[in-house]
Amino acid sequence: MDGNLDIREQVVLMRAVIGRKYMEIDDFEEKAANLTGEEAEKCLDMIEFLKKDILGYKSIIDDLKDGSIDFTGDLWDIASLPEDSFHLYTDFYLPGLLPDDRNEDSTAMEIKAKYAQDLAKAYVLHIGRMALTDPNVIDKILANEELVSLIGSAVLDLPELLDAIEKLE
Repeated sequence: MDGNLDIREQVVLMRAVIGRKYMEIDDFEEKAANLTGEEAEKCLDMIEFLKKDILGYKSIIDDLKDGSIDFTGDLWDIASLPEDSFHLYTDFYLPGLLPDDRNEDSTAMEIKAKYAQDLAKAYVLHIGRMALTDPNVIDKILANEELVSLIGSAVLDLPELLDAIEKLE
């Protein structure tokens, strides 16, 4: 995770961000009720964005709060912010925050992005290991020329694996 913050500090930061976001949802709901058209729609979109953002932080906190990082977070919750929300976040949401809140949010978002990358990598490794240890899956891999070709290409790129295979022949 972030080299500057230990796990406890990350959890405290994300909990603070979540608390602020709940209050912001209340503010956006009030604004949306008093606006019409595109401005009301922007507030409603911001509410949805904040709710999804909160889910992502909660998922990370659930993983980290025991002091470990075992990547049990829900990648869907963490990475469920649609790409079109990026401009809403950067152009509408962030500029409206106070400087301290903006810094806090940016730090929390960096932690979230790094965690999502690490979680995705851990998931891919887990699936790969499961696939290489289950005889039924190995049979299906061997029956798929495209997968066998991908594995062969990877082996060719790693001399130590190629050497091990050549010793088997």
